[in-house]
Amino acid sequence: MTMPRHHLDRSAGSQVSGLASSSDYAWNVNFNNGNVNYNNRNNHKRALAVCRPVPASESQGVTYKELYQALIKARRGKVASINQLRFDHHWMDHLLELQQALNSFTWKPRPATCFIAQRPKARQIHAPDFADRVVHHAVIAPLEAEYDPTFIHDSYANRKGKGSHKAVQRVQHFMRQVYSGQGGGWYLQIDIKNFFPTIDREVLWGILKPRMERSGIAPWIMHAIHALLRQSVEKTGVIYRCMPTELARIPAYKRLENAAPHCGLPAGNLSSQFMANVYLDLLDQFVKRTLGVARYVRYVDDMVLIHRDRAVLEAWLEQIRAFLRDELCLELKDDIRLRPLASGIDFLGYVVYPTHTRVRHRVLSHATETLQAWQSQHVHGDMARATPADFRRLQSIWASYRGHMKHANSHKLQERILARQPWLRTLTSTKRRFSHQLEGRRISIKVKT
Repeated sequence: MTMPRHHLDRSAGSQVSGLASSSDYAWNVNFNNGNVNYNNRNNHKRALAVCRPVPASESQGVTYKELYQALIKARRGKVASINQLRFDHHWMDHLLELQQALNSFTWKPRPATCFIAQRPKARQIHAPDFADRVVHHAVIAPLEAEYDPTFIHDSYANRKGKGSHKAVQRVQHFMRQVYSGQGGGWYLQIDIKNFFPTIDREVLWGILKPRMERSGIAPWIMHAIHALLRQSVEKTGVIYRCMPTELARIPAYKRLENAAPHCGLPAGNLSSQFMANVYLDLLDQFVKRTLGVARYVRYVDDMVLIHRDRAVLEAWLEQIRAFLRDELCLELKDDIRLRPLASGIDFLGYVVYPTHTRVRHRVLSHATETLQAWQSQHVHGDMARATPADFRRLQSIWASYRGHMKHANSHKLQERILARQPWLRTLTSTKRRFSHQLEGRRISIKVKT
């Protein structure tokens, strides 16, 4: 494999060729040690007082207020875990400890918790320690402010004002431009093979470091990012909260612990989501600026390109494949779809056509299975033993699926589901109160939608 132009050399005097020369920047951090300074031999007789890493006492370190704001963001919308409750018990002390560690360049990630998410397909998630989540929010906020304005418009993952539904709408907008009521047009849908475990962290650091130095990002942020990339999750430590049978559902090559040396970002945390966008922004810029693709949408590693001419898409495919291989050390999945627009694009839980949008069949199957499981347990079973939490869970399940369906042409579909499950309409009605007997007491439950 041809090494990318900016692949880091692992020797002590490493430079990032193609992106930045070590002589251009005052702070050169070797990948082996985030605090080691080799500037006295790399910067060609520049004064050591100018080139050394700036101590926390002399630099603009993280403030307590910034960490408190990060704490609020880390709590928002999350069910409190045991780990979070322990942090919250003495949260002021913990924030002071984080502030001291970050400003003294001694912070390093704690062991993550590994579990297996089952839907929509089995995948390995590494949840960071809650203290690390606070650090992620504190670090990523200023980096997003720097990077987000330079991302392309049609990158929709993990960005404010974007999201999966807007990505689907954008794809349909492009389809209609090409289809234009006369038929014709093609789409190319590609995604990256085993994306998060194959991200090269050294290449990523080579992308991030020069930009952070040019933009004046605080040294404590640079050190925290370096600490996140310096070691694999397995070396940092992992707490497994899954059964061996659950872990066996993940193919060995997709597990983070089996990633190649210096490769792999843990899926399921804020820093990885942001850095994945930074990593693939090079591809976005290549597609838009070099290839000149007008109709291109990316959500994480799932990409759609639309054009009137099939041959043009075939040529773009080979150029994208070569760019990913040579510049980012990534490969495309074998499942490449090059089809007419009229056949529809299976994208982010929907099948998108130029004229309408349908709910993906797998989403509908999951909804049916989940509702039938609740029905068999509580409707066909002993309704008196159902608790208020059971009804809140039912409300949450149906509201989630309805929220997904409302972004498609699904009115008749929802009516068919309610016709097959007549009890569902009764239990989730906004105007009714469902009463049942629980341990001899009459409990009235009002279910909101």
